[in-house]
Amino acid sequence: MRVDDDFDAFVRARWTATARLAYALTLDHQQAEDLAQEAFTKLWFHWRKVVAGSPEAYLRKIVTTKYLSGRRRRWIGERPTGTPPERAVDASTAQVDERVALRAAMSRLSPRQRAAVYLRYAEDLSEQTVAELLGCSVGTVKQHTRRGLGTLRTDLTFTTADELADLATRGIA
Repeated sequence: MRVDDDFDAFVRARWTATARLAYALTLDHQQAEDLAQEAFTKLWFHWRKVVAGSPEAYLRKIVTTKYLSGRRRRWIGERPTGTPPERAVDASTAQVDERVALRAAMSRLSPRQRAAVYLRYAEDLSEQTVAELLGCSVGTVKQHTRRGLGTLRTDLTFTTADELADLATRGIA
């Protein structure tokens, strides 16, 4: 198998998870897709070096680094109104309501808190791995996740990290 074929297979296998991570960080579908594409492009240039190691970890590092550095450099732009008009909905939209509430709560977290909470609980990574991805100490990761979960607890109805992880596994986070 050629190197390009290996990379193509890797992209096909990891696209969904990478796009989900990017969306959890950016909370915007277009920005998430752009971030995922930029990450895979950067990975392609280093593919020969990382293919023998852990390309998934390297890809996660690229996504989080590009997200955090992009937040410092770019103007986010205009945002539509946060309160849509009232509409009657039935009980079958509970999952959508949970997703909207979680997205709104996650948007109130700082970028580093959002990244730490998502990587720690939705991606189920160790504190050490999250610290390496974010370029900080384990203590800082603990602080970001503690503060982030505290904010989420005040904003949402769930109260434990397990419930946050459960929402992530159901595709809500």
